Amino acid sequence: MAQNGGIIGPVNIISFGENTQTVKTSTGTVTTRAGTRLVETLLVAGGGGGGRTHASGGGGGGLRIVEVPVNGSSNVPVIIGGGGAGGTSPAPAPSDNPGTNGSVSSVTGNDSTTVSAAGGGGGGGGNAVGVAGGSGGGGSPAGGAGNTPPVSPPQGNTGGKSCGTTVTSGGGGGADGAGATSTTMGTGGAGGSGLNVSPIFPGTPNSGVYAGGGGAGAGHNYPNPDGNGAPGSGGTGGGAAGGNTSGGTGSTGSTNTGGGGGGGGYNHDGTTRGSGGAGGSGIVVVKEINKASGVWNLKTQMRLLQQGTWPT
Repeated sequence: MAQNGGIIGPVNIISFGENTQTVKTSTGTVTTRAGTRLVETLLVAGGGGGGRTHASGGGGGGLRIVEVPVNGSSNVPVIIGGGGAGGTSPAPAPSDNPGTNGSVSSVTGNDSTTVSAAGGGGGGGGNAVGVAGGSGGGGSPAGGAGNTPPVSPPQGNTGGKSCGTTVTSGGGGGADGAGATSTTMGTGGAGGSGLNVSPIFPGTPNSGVYAGGGGAGAGHNYPNPDGNGAPGSGGTGGGAAGGNTSGGTGSTGSTNTGGGGGGGGYNHDGTTRGSGGAGGSGIVVVKEINKASGVWNLKTQMRLLQQGTWPT
């Protein structure tokens, strides 16, 4: 007969991590508590860089929340992805470069399985197509539609579209919303919103909102060369604003948010072409969770409650 009064339950997989939470903003390791067997991790990859010349914003870094097995008092390897570079080239230029993708963020469990989030897609330039990624870079005039993220499982949203002229582009996609399609001549689309993870990971930096898309750069209000458009705003969660019509450089995505970089602006003189802003670096949060499945006798429960390790 079982010591729990004759009731035989399933094998217990227990984790007494007491919900200890560690925020990592640079590559390294997290040392877990002795009783921890399972961690819940927030993975935010680096954001994509914005494109050059009335260009689209970079996509926010891929965002995932996953459970990873560990073996108490172990060192868990963590990699923080960097933001992608903004598109650049000498001005005037026959072509305008897209931004580059952000880098992967990852964590490796005790079974040597590595779980990762994909970097955000680079934004398209005036004559260059945007790039797909964790969240897609926005569409450029040449690129047309924004890029749908190809990664599986889904980690973000599509970049916004160009409205089909030579003077406007779409915003980069964010973790919680697609980039805005530009519908006004010369005005860049806004970046998609980031995701608020604070209900699961309370007290994290940046108010718990991550992986916003970058805003597109502004162009002139065609066909009026003196009518200036407005740059697109960055999405919540670190997304950067686009550059202005003085050929302004797109802003940089916020550090450790996975925010996309802003697209470069364009002056109607045709020679002042703004470079794209870089994407923001990523972040990883490791939460050592409490878990006690199965059937437990009352003496064991009381002892663990007195020790302060019984899951709440």
